[in-house]
Order: sequence, then C-alpha cells, then structure tokens
Amino acid sequence: MEGKNILENELNYDAHKTLGEQDGEIVLNDSYSLIDDRDSLDKGSDATRKEEVRRQRREKEIRNLKASKAYKFISTVTTLADKYFLDALLGLVPSVGDLVSSIFGLPFIYVTLFKVKSIPLTLAVIYNYLVDILLGSIPFFIGDAIDFFSKAHVKNLDLITRYVEGDKKTIRQVRSKALLTAFLIIILSVIIYFVFRLLIGVTAWTWTLLIDMFKWLIGLF
Repeated sequence: MEGKNILENELNYDAHKTLGEQDGEIVLNDSYSLIDDRDSLDKGSDATRKEEVRRQRREKEIRNLKASKAYKFISTVTTLADKYFLDALLGLVPSVGDLVSSIFGLPFIYVTLFKVKSIPLTLAVIYNYLVDILLGSIPFFIGDAIDFFSKAHVKNLDLITRYVEGDKKTIRQVRSKALLTAFLIIILSVIIYFVFRLLIGVTAWTWTLLIDMFKWLIGLF
C-alpha cells in the first residue's frame, strides 16, 4: 500500500513538473510575441515619422519656390505674353517676331534647370517652346492666328507647377519621355533653322521688290 502511494506521488510530481514547464514555455513564447509586436510598431512609427518629415520638407520646397522671384517672374510673363496676347502681337512682326517672343521662355528654362533642377522637365519646356515657334512661323498670317490660341507659356507654367507639387502622372510622363523629347528637340531645331533661313530670304526678297516698285512709281512722276 505504501509503495502504491509513493508511486502515485511520483507520478503527480512528474505531471506538475511537466505542466509547469509547458506553462513556462507558453509565458516565454507570449513574451517573445509581445517583443516582436513592439518592434514592428516601432519600425512602423519610424517609417511614418520619416514619411512625415519628407512631406513637410517637400511642402516647404514648394512654398519657397512659389515665393521666389523667379517663379513670380514667370507667372508675370505668362500673364503678359499669353493672357494679354503680347506674344501673339510680337509674332506679327515678319520673321523675327517669333524669335523675339521666344526670349520670354528663357526664365522658364532657368526655373526648371536651376530652381527645380530637373533636366527632363527642362527638356519638356524647351520642346513646348520649339513647337510654338515652328507653328508661329507658318506664313500668310496662319502662324500668327495660331499664336493667339497656342499658349506655350500657360502650358509650361502649368507643367512646372504640377511637377513641383508632385503630380505623379506629370512626373512619370516627363521622365519617361525625356529621351524622346531630347531627340525631338534636335529635329525641331534643325527644321526651325532652315524654315527661318527661308523666311528671312523671302522677307528680304519681298522688301527689295517693294522698294523697287516704290522707286518705279516715283519715277513715273
């Protein structure tokens, strides 16, 4: 009888020991899980803080750019050249009018290249101006009529603003088309060069003809 009691006590001791070890493992596993959860929360908080810092820095850069004299100047140029049709009126001057009006585009190129510091955006702005110059050079006042509706400065100011404000679609389009835009700029530059050589030659011939006709009319009297 005593042997039986001793055996039962040993079995109960082993059972309690086993349960205690299992409970210890459960507590230990739970503590590890809590540590992992805390680490994940800390990492998530760090990522959120970094994202917030980047967002605030981005917003500050946007405010500084829009408050800069260069940005205000291109906004003024856009108002005068396109909204008050100064660009189109200059285009009425034969041959050189479009070249003179294209000088208004230089401040935009300065902003994209030195303020925004984006070569793809600079290429996009230059491309828009070259297209505007080529369309404006169409003779018989067709190009002059197009100038009243083709607002390159408005288009470029809007492009710069959307790019700076982080519009993902605009940024993706500008960057993905950078190489193509660079190639098209070369092609357009060559075409514009020969077009203006032709226009200057035609203009010189026209003035010579008018002067000769005027002299002939004077000779009649």
